[in-house]
Amino acid sequence: MNKNFIKIIVSDGVVTIATQTFNLFLIWYFAVKLHRQDMVALLGALQIIEIIGGPIGGAIADIVNPAKILKWVSIIRICVTGILLFSLFQTDTYVIILLLLIFSTLNSLISVFYASAVEVSTYKFAKNESERVKNNAGFSAVSEISGILSGSLLAFMTTYLNLTSSTILIMVLIAFSVIGILNMSAEKNVIPDVVDNRNEKFKFTEAITSTFKGMKSILGEPIIKTVIPYALIINFLYWTFWYIQPLYLNYKIPNIKYAFSLQQMIISIASVVATIVIQRKHTLVMNYKRHYRLLLLIQSGALLLLSLLYAFINSEKMLTIGLICFWAVYSLFNSFTGIILITLLQEKIDNRILGTTLGTIFTLIMVTAPIAAIASRAVPIKSTSLIILTGLMVAILLYSLTDKRFLEVLNDD
Repeated sequence: MNKNFIKIIVSDGVVTIATQTFNLFLIWYFAVKLHRQDMVALLGALQIIEIIGGPIGGAIADIVNPAKILKWVSIIRICVTGILLFSLFQTDTYVIILLLLIFSTLNSLISVFYASAVEVSTYKFAKNESERVKNNAGFSAVSEISGILSGSLLAFMTTYLNLTSSTILIMVLIAFSVIGILNMSAEKNVIPDVVDNRNEKFKFTEAITSTFKGMKSILGEPIIKTVIPYALIINFLYWTFWYIQPLYLNYKIPNIKYAFSLQQMIISIASVVATIVIQRKHTLVMNYKRHYRLLLLIQSGALLLLSLLYAFINSEKMLTIGLICFWAVYSLFNSFTGIILITLLQEKIDNRILGTTLGTIFTLIMVTAPIAAIASRAVPIKSTSLIILTGLMVAILLYSLTDKRFLEVLNDD
């Protein structure tokens, strides 16, 4: 991989550790310490602001040098982090919670533009499908390693630190990540396919126009029309399942305080293993694209089996082992399906609107997360709920096996 691309994804990994850990910590804090699933739902619902900006962030990344975007977003991130600093001097719990929610929301919003710039760089450094797969796998590997470190840090924070100490730690990590990006030169064509023109002015209206034009053409693409409807339903069910996990695990495995952190670590570790496999056997993995629905079915089936284990087994040791095994299977196959889909999109979509495409897909898919967060407030925190959610996921994927359009879009080269 290009050395400048490596610098970008490593810097992205550092900021991911900081922001992802803090978001997970807030979800855990609201659920376990405050026993407020409604606050968890509110935190998830606020992400709608981030999601709406997805297509615009992609359009901007198509027009502007991504290296400049990374620098500007990093500067803005420092300003937003000032909210955390201000929260340290507050004594009213409700004021502190409000400030934390505001920080999380604004940070998620600016992260859309940051993420779009990083995503665009994955294909600008690739000369062919093999390099695209490797870049996507490399980006995914760094992201998942960050996830492992994030899970470890979350376990440390939930076990040993209070809210104030955790906030300070996150501020320090964000500062380090920003320093790394600001030390990167945008004047030396860090993204080689982008011509750096100091006199070129970015037009916001042009980005908006490009966004809606891109969305109109993107939604007509066969692969999007086929996959997205299923993905929307599956993701809604998954995120509803995920948002009730912290409180459910606290009830089901009360003596394993780090259960939620362990879950996140296993997801990340298995994903790293998957990306290593893809790096070494990228051709073999892409040969399985025609079995895309089967891979999806395996990952959803793992969660259904985990839900059944929760329902019928009371041994904390067995539940912990099951948590590790079934989340590992889910994450492994989820990585395969994710990279296959992204690579297929990069092959089939015009690179001039690829940023807009990814931003649009991000919006369509991730809009299910805040909706699911809101819905989680009304879902009973018990094993039956988990079985219903994961059972519906499996049922929908079984139905997709009868949809002949899948084979057409996956085999159409």
